[in-house]
Amino acid sequence: MGSYTELYVDNHPVLSSKSYVYSEVMTIFSESDKVTEKRKVSQRNPLVWGVIDDHSYEVTHEYVTTVGKAIDRLEIMGFNLERSLGEEIELMDEYIAAFKEIRENNVPLTPFFKSEEHNLSEFAISLARNDGWMYNFPANDLRSYLRVLLESADRDQLVTQDLTEVTHAGYYDHETKVRDNEVDSLTADFEVNSKIIILTEGSSDRTIIERSLSVLYPHLSDYYSFMDFGLANASGGASSLVANVKAFVGTGIKNKVVAILDNDTAAFVAVKGVSKISLPDNIKVIHYPYLPFAEKYPTLGPTGNQRANINGLAGSVELYLGEDVLKNKSGFIPIQWKGYEKSLERYQGEIMDKTKIQQEFYKKLEVCEKDRSQIDNYDWSGMHLLLQSIFKAFR
Repeated sequence: MGSYTELYVDNHPVLSSKSYVYSEVMTIFSESDKVTEKRKVSQRNPLVWGVIDDHSYEVTHEYVTTVGKAIDRLEIMGFNLERSLGEEIELMDEYIAAFKEIRENNVPLTPFFKSEEHNLSEFAISLARNDGWMYNFPANDLRSYLRVLLESADRDQLVTQDLTEVTHAGYYDHETKVRDNEVDSLTADFEVNSKIIILTEGSSDRTIIERSLSVLYPHLSDYYSFMDFGLANASGGASSLVANVKAFVGTGIKNKVVAILDNDTAAFVAVKGVSKISLPDNIKVIHYPYLPFAEKYPTLGPTGNQRANINGLAGSVELYLGEDVLKNKSGFIPIQWKGYEKSLERYQGEIMDKTKIQQEFYKKLEVCEKDRSQIDNYDWSGMHLLLQSIFKAFR
């Protein structure tokens, strides 16, 4: 008969595999999602196992995350609803509603489904009559199926990959890093399965964004790799970043790459260097996002103190570190206007006291790294905008 793995969404079985887990499934988990605990055999899921009258204990082997985190991970891998449904996109609402019906009516994942025993729509019945594989969902990659299926659940509901039976059968052991091993086995297909490489203008930008990602979105940090300017002996600045992008294009790299530049004049000048290059689909060049509060920001220049919209003119990473570090007793730390860029007919600005601002930001990072309950005590709005722009780069 063999041993099987089971994938559950909100405690409902949605995918089964014999002996070994599907590698693609493990991409929606992090190794830190592993859970092992002692539990009674009688507590196994009745939709899969029926009612078991066995009150002895077994050690479970599971990976558990939330629907919301799984969706976030699928999205940054490129599995959005549009891609997942393809030509079936017009049926999106019907698929989502049908998956919800199937789950809420406790329809078992079995080829012996009896529609008369469940109150389902005709479309849900057509999906439930299956051979145990993805509810007849029209997709080659099961992550497309999972993306649409997860849309039918609440974001705080649980997604569980149960490896207990196959672990007891000897296919895995509790110490094995199943998630990491399975994801590594997929890296031959770089486009979908490798980490997304993030290129920044300099080492400070990289450190700030990487650490912020780990604090604010820890469930996504394993999906990105940041270029180490120290190890790579790479110089910083927008022009150097553009040069790196050109080099990556030349090498034909298969990984997804996001090059993120400042939202300032120097960056928009530099990006003109790739405007005539046909970038492959796996490489995106973006800027730090628009900041609403920067529309009337204090500036210093030859004509004195003025408030101006500094978006596109002086938006370095410091502007995204939160109002709690951008303000002193006098208000926002001002922008100092520098040189004039004739090709764009606008000035380049730079925030004053940049080092002090970064130091204050690192202090709040350290507090939140040590105690995540402190996160809501600080302003992360700008950093959320910045990180979301990275997450959406391939959507």
